[in-house]
Amino acid sequence: MNEQNPERGRMSLDDLLKSNKAQFDRVFSSQMSEAGLLSTDHRPATAADLQSASMTAATDAMDIGDVTAHLKARYGGAWSSEILEHTAERGGVTVLVKLTVDGVSKMQFGSARANGDKGKALQRATDDALAKCAAMLGDEVPVLAEPATAPRRRSTEVAAGPTARQTRGGGKLDVVTLDLIENSLRNARHEMDAVLFRSAMSPVIREQHDEYPMITDPKGRMIVGQFGSYVPEMLKSQSFDLEPGDVILQNDPYKCGGAVSHINDWIILVPVFFDGGVVGFTSMFGHMMDVGGPVPCSMPTAATSIFGEGLRIPPIKLYERGTLNQAALDLIMNNTRTPEMNFSDLMAIIAGCRAGEKRIIELCERFGADIYAQACEALLERTERAMRQLIVQNLPTEPQSFEDYVDDDGLGNGPFKMKLTVWREGEHAFFDWTGTAAQAPGPINFYLHDGMFKMFIGVYMIMVFDPQILFNDGFYDLIHVTLPKGTLVQPDFPAPLGCRTHTLSRQFDVLGGALSHNAPDMATAAGYGSSPHFLYSGTDQDGRDFQLMEILYGGIPGRPIGDGMDGHSWWPLFENIPTEYLETYYPMVIEGYNSVMDTGGAGLHRGGNGIEKVYHLLAEGDVSIHDDRHESQPWGILGGKPGAVSAKWLIRKDGEKSPLPSKIDGVHVRPGDRIVFRTAGGGGWGDPLEREPGTVRRDVARRLLSAGSARDDYGVVLFGDDFAIDHRATQDLREGSKRNRRPLPMFDFGARRAS
Repeated sequence: MNEQNPERGRMSLDDLLKSNKAQFDRVFSSQMSEAGLLSTDHRPATAADLQSASMTAATDAMDIGDVTAHLKARYGGAWSSEILEHTAERGGVTVLVKLTVDGVSKMQFGSARANGDKGKALQRATDDALAKCAAMLGDEVPVLAEPATAPRRRSTEVAAGPTARQTRGGGKLDVVTLDLIENSLRNARHEMDAVLFRSAMSPVIREQHDEYPMITDPKGRMIVGQFGSYVPEMLKSQSFDLEPGDVILQNDPYKCGGAVSHINDWIILVPVFFDGGVVGFTSMFGHMMDVGGPVPCSMPTAATSIFGEGLRIPPIKLYERGTLNQAALDLIMNNTRTPEMNFSDLMAIIAGCRAGEKRIIELCERFGADIYAQACEALLERTERAMRQLIVQNLPTEPQSFEDYVDDDGLGNGPFKMKLTVWREGEHAFFDWTGTAAQAPGPINFYLHDGMFKMFIGVYMIMVFDPQILFNDGFYDLIHVTLPKGTLVQPDFPAPLGCRTHTLSRQFDVLGGALSHNAPDMATAAGYGSSPHFLYSGTDQDGRDFQLMEILYGGIPGRPIGDGMDGHSWWPLFENIPTEYLETYYPMVIEGYNSVMDTGGAGLHRGGNGIEKVYHLLAEGDVSIHDDRHESQPWGILGGKPGAVSAKWLIRKDGEKSPLPSKIDGVHVRPGDRIVFRTAGGGGWGDPLEREPGTVRRDVARRLLSAGSARDDYGVVLFGDDFAIDHRATQDLREGSKRNRRPLPMFDFGARRAS
């Protein structure tokens, strides 16, 4: 074929797409109609539209004829509907209905209580779904953006700013273009990371990747990223005239509704302009090494208010029309012990946002801003549709509660209960933190942003039930969260927040426990449930100041698909700081970094072991320790055993050894002293006596498990230097253990101290 048309072999992808447009359009029409993706006349559902989402349908007051009459009056004869599926359970009826108008289809769930008449309930549920579909279709043509010469408008409310529907491009989104834009945005998000990692100076960002990128649509809804969108909350407390070249900075959790949860996290927000209008935002936030306050690294364990934790920055324009606000930058850098490192990290975050901005503009230039906007809407709606199914399939219709505890707040108070109740009504999910302990005097409070918790729920459900789903903000309207004021998860200003990561990580254990009631075979046990920090600062032998913060990891829980990982991060994409890096740039030698034998809970699927890291310190200075799970064990599930707790020691040069609490500042160290930092393990999943003896033997040979634990916890008898299995003794031991033990509990919490 190339001989007949030699130019064909050199066609660009754009040319190839154009030459096959008719075929792609046919594929698009078929798939978009089937999937119910957005058309150019779509409008997002409003808050009023979403009020109808409950088990008692919003249309209960009408009969089916009212909705039918409304559709006829609105669309004439150009509409049709179809019930794709329906289920009747727990006294209610749920249906999935497709409404098609002029070839454009929308699918929505509808629900209604049966009240003894399933036929009428099916009608009400269908009516409910049709009303939602009609609301999604809308009856208004989207307004074109104002030309570039239009007067500037205030952008306090993101949704009220210039829309993404520019006159440039036009046309209709097809499935191939949607795929190209989706993957381009995924790559742009990772490019933002790459730019930051290559430019930052601090090990916590450069090596451990404690940073979070995001790309949003013009309304501030996250299209790709790690954290849910905080843009509307960030701009709510401050009015800005957004212009090309602007860069907004802030770090105060109380000024952004908890979008960031302590003041070490600095947020950068960049509005993306194309043809005179805002087509989206790029944003990143990263953990700064030091932001002032009484102790190095700015996370004092003894803080009693946020005023004692460092410099709070409200939303400000760090750059305006591309011009740096040098006075603001000087003031900020004057309030940190690490100005050079903070400056480098800050500029690297801005550079990462600029990289994302560039890629969005390129997409708008290639496909047109109108097509780009349609793609963003389609990606959001696709995730929403997938999440609806996950909610219906995996959440209980009756409220289910679960409790776990944070051990202490660093000031001698605790433990602090975290209680979560979960249920669904139709395809909407409800998460209620009522019953959680009052806010702590110490800095473990977690000022939980509504959107952030929805993001946590989405991450958990997507990764557990369907990892192929694109994670974005599309499902947020399906999640309803209750955060009682004055509690550990919604403290009142000016509660201290610096050590909030222990509460943050413990909420994943609570969430997993609450969801396990409805789908125990899909649940996990508890993990190490903390965010262990080692902080070391001082002056080295050459007179240079140094400051280190390292995040350590622990045991990941046993899971339905296999064992928990040993010494692994609970947060995606985090990495450890290489030993070579630590020993090159800091006065220390790492004498040990090992998995701690027997710290993972026994189970059919073993909990991951915690780790032990031994720091041999070579310079005088001060050490801070942040950790938890030193009293409450990570619980096991479905017969699995709990994991081991954490522990810390200070070993002086002369050999004197003393234990350290899990949260402490100002541990003065001298050359030759050692810190032993041991993290908690993960809980086990399933009956340990059902684990394959050969797998138990392998764990013993790899020094993940002792021969004593193999016998006592797993009923596997080993002998000899090569740990051979005594199969007869193993069978007898297991049979005897099963006869004599009590019924296996759903949860095994181990030893618990009263709240």
